[in-house]
Amino acid sequence: MSKSLVILANDQSLLQPLSEIASTQAELLVVSSESLLDYQEFALLLWQFSEGDDHQLPPLADGYCGLVVASHYCEGVDLVLTPKMPPLQWQTIWQTAIKFWQAYQQRSVLEQEVAEHIDQKHEIAQIGIALSAQKELAQLLDLILTEGRKLAHCEAASLYLIETLEDGQRQLRFKLFQNEKLALEVQEKSFPLNCSSIAGYVATTGEILNIPDVYQLNDSAPYQFDASFDCEHGYRTREVIAIPMLNHNQQIIGVLQFLNRKSEELQGLPFDEAACEVLMALASQSAVSIDNSRLLENIRELFEGFVSAAVTAIEARDPVTSGHSFRVAEYTCLLAEHLPHVQKELECSILSVDQMRELRYAALLHDFGKVGVSERVLQKSKKLEPSQLELIELRGDFLKEKWEREFYQEALRQRETSSDQNYQSWYTHHYSLLDEQLKQLSFYQSLIRHTNEPSVLHKNHREQLEQLSTFLDEQQKKKESLLLSDQELLSLSVTKGSLTTEERDEIQSHVNHTFEFLQKIPWTPDLAGIPEIAIGHHEKLDGSGYPFGLKAEQIPVQTRIMTIADIYDALTARDRPYKPAVPNERALNILNMEASDGKLDSHLVKLFIDARIYEKVRE
Repeated sequence: MSKSLVILANDQSLLQPLSEIASTQAELLVVSSESLLDYQEFALLLWQFSEGDDHQLPPLADGYCGLVVASHYCEGVDLVLTPKMPPLQWQTIWQTAIKFWQAYQQRSVLEQEVAEHIDQKHEIAQIGIALSAQKELAQLLDLILTEGRKLAHCEAASLYLIETLEDGQRQLRFKLFQNEKLALEVQEKSFPLNCSSIAGYVATTGEILNIPDVYQLNDSAPYQFDASFDCEHGYRTREVIAIPMLNHNQQIIGVLQFLNRKSEELQGLPFDEAACEVLMALASQSAVSIDNSRLLENIRELFEGFVSAAVTAIEARDPVTSGHSFRVAEYTCLLAEHLPHVQKELECSILSVDQMRELRYAALLHDFGKVGVSERVLQKSKKLEPSQLELIELRGDFLKEKWEREFYQEALRQRETSSDQNYQSWYTHHYSLLDEQLKQLSFYQSLIRHTNEPSVLHKNHREQLEQLSTFLDEQQKKKESLLLSDQELLSLSVTKGSLTTEERDEIQSHVNHTFEFLQKIPWTPDLAGIPEIAIGHHEKLDGSGYPFGLKAEQIPVQTRIMTIADIYDALTARDRPYKPAVPNERALNILNMEASDGKLDSHLVKLFIDARIYEKVRE
């Protein structure tokens, strides 16, 4: 804004010549149309001061600057004039002074404009940095409107995004609204993508609408202002600027609207060119950031779908444990959310949003390595395969028929070659032996069926299996068909569960397979810890776990959390062929015992129980 010149003189003798010159240079002296001084009344303000006074002049009103004129030079004097100077010299000096003053004013205005321009550019650059750093779409949209209102000096703003439906149709979705005078939350809603509304017109045509008053729209305009919001909330919308957001492909992805300028001087006027340029720059930055955020969200959804599909496919190989990985992920995340309650005891920091996402994926994929374990071992519910047990039963039937056939064949021969007395004696003795053999065979068949169950092998059963081993040795010496192979006998001798040592090693190898598979995935930096977290879910704090036998200080808190979740779900999941489901109270007691033995983190186990995490996940 231009300033009016106030002349300060220290000598009354300067008044007359100054007044005469001022009368010819009025347009130079009084630039502002609404000046503090009425030129017709008194064009010159004379401030008298003597040489001995200090030169701290009283401050002038805003919009004015002073020019100090004196008859002799002293500190603070801008122009020295003496009454004795010839009029022409007065005129020349005065005009030169005025030119210098005008140049100074112009420079001041330019400097201010340059400073404002630099500040604006810096602000836009900072906004761009902030927008590019924000990955979450909801926070990004909120940031766009907040910073946009600051740039436009507006009290309200709204944001619309174009959405494509499954049938290919596009619609305009009202996403966000901000108003510093109205503390309310406006629900999202969708509109047809057409020119009937201000936002729809801009989204359809790509034109900028700069409206000084939405209630004064031309009747011929293809768009209209919807005043329902104003009526409902007692608001008065005035100026509106609606700007399309174009991405790097010059596609319109949405619309930014800014409403009601704060400055009373600017109310009822369209947004000036400078404001338009700034907001257009913001709209462009916003479009790119929104596109990036959407792309990132699409990648996350794609990866989420891939992980879910992969887990479902892996668990389909073992239908009995179906849902295990998803439940473990839920238990894990719920327990991790309560981590602040034991943060001090564990001396760990609260997990960030990215770390929580990383932990969830690690929990979902912790059994991914089971894809490298044979289905025979994965689904083995008893010590022997059904086909093995069936074959053993057939062998037993074969032995029974063989022994009976051999007995009756020999009996027929004895009948033909021996006397009745000798035959009867032979028959009685050998039939007793056959009966004893058949009873022994029946006993061993029953023993095989009983020890085939994956329960704990009792001492008497172990002794009976040793007798069975002796029986097999005798069979082998007689070169008879064996009831059991050595491997089948080894499987029946398993003292707990259904797996032999080799099969258990194969099952436990799934942890290594998990690590190997997950390591091959090119994780982004925020998910790079997934392989390390997942591989340790069978490790114990005392070093008794596998595959590495890690100790407490080597196991991260994320893995400790997942271990508890994994054990609890394995204990309480629905009955499995090789074990019944453990009641909840018993499962919690087992966790406490494991914690007391130094195998599980006692703080996390206590938190799992106290926060009743186990009640918050449904099968």
